[in-house]
Amino acid sequence: MRLPLSFDLKGRNILLVGGGKAALEKFTQLSRTSCYLTIISKKFSFDFQNALSQKHATSIEVHERGFDRQDLEGRFMVFSAVDDIELAEEIYRLCRKKNILVNSADDTERCDFFTTAIVERGSVQIAVSTGGRFAGLTRILRRHLESLFPDELDADWEKIFSLRTRALALQDMNEKKSVITNIVKQVESEYFSTKKELP
Repeated sequence: MRLPLSFDLKGRNILLVGGGKAALEKFTQLSRTSCYLTIISKKFSFDFQNALSQKHATSIEVHERGFDRQDLEGRFMVFSAVDDIELAEEIYRLCRKKNILVNSADDTERCDFFTTAIVERGSVQIAVSTGGRFAGLTRILRRHLESLFPDELDADWEKIFSLRTRALALQDMNEKKSVITNIVKQVESEYFSTKKELP
């Protein structure tokens, strides 16, 4: 069993190697994290170049060249999305030697961790993963979850968080637990009481 984790990458030094479709998928997620992102590739696809030209929360540094082992210096995490198996193995081996967490796209044998498909609704995040075994299935599951939790509910989640914050400010411990329990019951009743049978 794998342990799902959520990393706070704000201010972290991240390296992404690759400029194709798989690298673009990693970039799409990383570009929203406020990390310091360095991207290295000999060539970038048209879609990737277009994505790079957009505004992002992340500080981005791009190098259009091949990978060098010095590129790993000071990195917290590395994402390898290259077609060259020998290069993927080199990056993985060097990262392990330096105790740097590494993810190799579509290559479970060279991964310390797997990225997930994320449904983001305000402050609520739902992560879906197949442990790197089937990215296409992960995307399908994410689309279905997105339909179950429409954007219109974002304001509702914020109200619920606000209620919990006020409950935590209560001095009486029993009252605090009672109010929070009631909030949970109300959420479950209002949003999840209708059960649908799986096909």
